[in-house]
Amino acid sequence: MTSRIAAAFALVVTLAACDKPSADDCEKALRNMQQILGTDNLNTTAGIQSEVRRCRSGSSREAVACAIKATSIDDLNKCDFEKNGKHGGIGSATAGSAGSGSAK
Repeated sequence: MTSRIAAAFALVVTLAACDKPSADDCEKALRNMQQILGTDNLNTTAGIQSEVRRCRSGSSREAVACAIKATSIDDLNKCDFEKNGKHGGIGSATAGSAGSGSAK
């Protein structure tokens, strides 16, 4: 019985990890978002790496791919990348909260 539970747990963990974006994709998405928002000069390398970790743990591949392809704030708003609100308002001066999107 214990081995069945362990196998089921391993399967769930494996399936959950399948939708996680790569670090490279998260960085591309975050840098694209910063460029669109005009904040690309505000973040440090350490800051972007922190956001990449948040992105990898909380975003889906689909949302990250959408953010990479975005060319406008409206495009970013269509991505399910950020659960703290839409881009373009006060408080979106950095892409800081952008990496905390929810996974689908």
